[in-house]
Amino acid sequence: MPHRHSLFIRRSHLWILALAALPLMAATRYAPMMPLAAQSLLLDIAAAGTRAVAVGERGHILFSDDRGSSWQQARVPTIQMLTGVHFIDSRRGWAVGHDGIILATDDGGENWRVQRDGLAAQQQANIENREQARREIQRIEEALLTAEEAQLEALELQLEDARMDLEDADRALEEPVFTSPRMDVWFQDGERGWAVGAFGTLLGTRNGGQNWISLADRIDNPDEFHLNAITGDGRGRVFIAGEGGVMFRSLDGGDTWETLEPFYEGSWFGIIYSSYHDALLVCGLRGNLFRSDDFGASWEAARNDGEITLAGGSASPSGSIAVVGAVGTLLQSADGGRSFERTMLPDRLSLTSALHSDGSLILIGQGGAKTRENPDHHD
Repeated sequence: MPHRHSLFIRRSHLWILALAALPLMAATRYAPMMPLAAQSLLLDIAAAGTRAVAVGERGHILFSDDRGSSWQQARVPTIQMLTGVHFIDSRRGWAVGHDGIILATDDGGENWRVQRDGLAAQQQANIENREQARREIQRIEEALLTAEEAQLEALELQLEDARMDLEDADRALEEPVFTSPRMDVWFQDGERGWAVGAFGTLLGTRNGGQNWISLADRIDNPDEFHLNAITGDGRGRVFIAGEGGVMFRSLDGGDTWETLEPFYEGSWFGIIYSSYHDALLVCGLRGNLFRSDDFGASWEAARNDGEITLAGGSASPSGSIAVVGAVGTLLQSADGGRSFERTMLPDRLSLTSALHSDGSLILIGQGGAKTRENPDHHD
């Protein structure tokens, strides 16, 4: 298996790791309103109806109603880096990022609220772990008072384990709180959704994000490989890809998950689903780009002719597919993702994602957002 990364940031990869470290905040702080926010690092973009919504560093969320020609900054209650965003319609959307933050909006991305504060949730979990360890110690000590001699050795070993658990819990409460970044988010409808992240994080909700629970035990990921991307077809099929070539899919709306046989040991960074072609694409390190016509059961390499890391992309409603990556790489396909034509943008700034928008292609990454006319003119 490949060597584990110490910390992985979805779609950020090596070229944005230096920008990832933001201070932990004890109280809510709103993202600073900055006139040049549209030129800052952006990591993901989604369509909210005809509106484009992009997320990135310092808690920046931007929205555009003119195909990316101009941008407005949203009011966002975090300064943490945001790494993923998804909308189910023109108004309801979710965003995720560092410190386990999950945000939600009901007005097309203009105003956001915190649905889950990862640091607060981890601190509460640490407190509960300590109380559970204390209860377990008390239970075992009471059992020892009436235990038969044959039971003593087993109980004493249990007591030793429980005391070690209590030491670990006390230590966790003394140290600064840490929780893994969330990398991506996807909702099937207004109620059921999932968030994935570092160290095998998989969270799920069945009430629109009011409550989130860990589903990590439902997938076979013993090495806790980072889960970098998630998407679905809106009809019950959901797909996850990540570090170490891991892939998981659900064909029943997330009730059960299947581990797909890995055929590549590097990291997957992005997933693109084309509803027009009913095709799934995954992209990652060293230009690896693969296509599936059966939602991940089998794969074929897309003709790419390059080894530059790819981060993500977009599929238009009428069939165009774009994939983007490091040093200004833009790949475009007019045959459902079987082959691509490569363009290198002159500024050579790395790209992290893209969005087809009414005849235009909005590209985001280092240097913010930029718009190109879609040469296929399908939309």
